[in-house]
Amino acid sequence: MPLIDTARLTEELLAAPPTTSATVTASASATRTTSTAVTAPATTSATALATAPGAVTTSATRAAAVTPTGTPSATRTASRSATATATATADDFRPGAAPPLPGDPVHALRRRTAQRHWAPEPLDGDVLVQALGYAFEQDERLWRPAFPTLPAPSATVLVQRLLGVPDGCHRYAPGARRLEPEPHVVLPPLADLVLQLEFGDAPALVVVHGDLATAAERHGAGGHRLLLARGAALAHATWLAALSLGAAGSVFAGVLGAAGRTHLGIDGSGRAQLIGLALGSPHRVRSAPAPADRTGER
Repeated sequence: MPLIDTARLTEELLAAPPTTSATVTASASATRTTSTAVTAPATTSATALATAPGAVTTSATRAAAVTPTGTPSATRTASRSATATATATADDFRPGAAPPLPGDPVHALRRRTAQRHWAPEPLDGDVLVQALGYAFEQDERLWRPAFPTLPAPSATVLVQRLLGVPDGCHRYAPGARRLEPEPHVVLPPLADLVLQLEFGDAPALVVVHGDLATAAERHGAGGHRLLLARGAALAHATWLAALSLGAAGSVFAGVLGAAGRTHLGIDGSGRAQLIGLALGSPHRVRSAPAPADRTGER
């Protein structure tokens, strides 16, 4: 089986211009005439009409007539027409052009793997701020127009090795595009907040949370699912942007429930945890030296 060149396909997709509107029109008609010998009169007719949102209409009409004569004389005519038109209206959701992904997106897609081990040096704070800015811009562009009544997620950043950012708890402010410290939050070591200790060694943890109570009130039981999907999209966009800027990381379940309630005020209702993201500098694995050539030794 031939291998698919995913790198080339990725580069072509990223190089393609974004599409903001589409109009598709298809029509087909067919007429068929046949002759058969019949001896009994019969007449049938059927008309079906279906209309669905999106301005799609399908109609079909069939008529058959039979003449009771001894000679083969019958004519059957069938015609079918279908027209589909998808045209955005003023009320339809049409996202604008996507913001450019910072850094090298092709390189990021090629090396996108979950990293759970980090280099000892700190992560550049500007990388995290740019990645969060890109993710919240995408959230504003895609999710807010599609679900205007769904509460937007928030991001709390737990820092322990971030250049230019003091250790502790910070809140990302999308409007100002910066991390704002929360001095009233006293954090224990990050290893005490997570189940998997390797995430506690990351230079920064991003905890995405949202207003579950309001989401359920406005959207019913499906509000929880929508809020989880929106929070996951925010975390993955942050992860991809950070990879483009040279960082490494992995999404994970988030902080422990008891630790989140005690230190971050995550109550599972108005402030419900959705997902977590660990980020840091990539861990450089030193390759093992090649074995010595002992050819000829006894």
